[in-house]
Amino acid sequence: MLTVQHVTDLNQMKDQIQQAPLTLLLIKTDHCGVCDSVMAKLDDKLPSFPQVKGIYIRMEEAPELSGEYLVFTAPTLLLFMEGKEVFRQSRFILMGDVEKQLQGWSEQLNE
Repeated sequence: MLTVQHVTDLNQMKDQIQQAPLTLLLIKTDHCGVCDSVMAKLDDKLPSFPQVKGIYIRMEEAPELSGEYLVFTAPTLLLFMEGKEVFRQSRFILMGDVEKQLQGWSEQLNE
């Protein structure tokens, strides 16, 4: 079972971001091998961070996403805390950096 849940439009994505205290959003495209690799790694890592909600959306499903979130390449990861963006990484996703961010923001949430 995937730990990163698929959302299909911008409104659904925004609702998910507002509902969870910590949300990690993966923006991917179809036919993107790097995107699929990042998704697989997130599926492995996210169970270690139960307070983080993982979601993904395909840019093709919500083209307005690019303008609203200034995302012009894939993969892009955005981390939101209480609805505000606190971390962004695009194209070259360094999982060590992502893990540090998830750990740090999770600890801050628990304080």
